[in-house]
Amino acid sequence: MSALSPRQMFLLDEACKPIAEAFEPPYLVGTAVTRQEYRDVDVRLILADERYGRLRKAVGKRGLALLGLAIGEYLAARTGLPIDFQIQQQTAANHHHPGGMRNPLGLRHLGNYGGDAPLLKVTSSEGREQGA
Repeated sequence: MSALSPRQMFLLDEACKPIAEAFEPPYLVGTAVTRQEYRDVDVRLILADERYGRLRKAVGKRGLALLGLAIGEYLAARTGLPIDFQIQQQTAANHHHPGGMRNPLGLRHLGNYGGDAPLLKVTSSEGREQGA
C-alpha cells in the first residue's frame, strides 16, 4: 500500500505522463510504496539495456545525472513531493533490487480515482434502477 494520498498519487501520475510518452512509464519504488513514512519519493525510469546504452552514449554519464535531476525537479514542482528521480539500466535495476515493488506511473485515467465506495443500485421515482 502506498504512503501517498490519492491526491498525491493523482498529481504524481499526471506529472509522469510526458515521461511515459517520451521514454517508458517510470515507476514509483522504495519506501513510499512499502511504508507509511518516507523521507523522499523514489521514482525510477528503467530503460532496456540497449536504449539505456544509446541514451548514455548520446549524453554521457553526467548528462544522465543532469536529466535525472531536471526531471526530479519537474516532478517535485508539479507534485509538491520530495522526489528522488533516477534513470536506470534494466539489468542493473533488476540485479540490485530483485523482487522490489514497482508501481508504474503515467498510465492512469480519471476512472482510477473514483474512490473506494462501491456504487449501489437505487430506484428512481419512476421505478427504474440506476447506478451499479
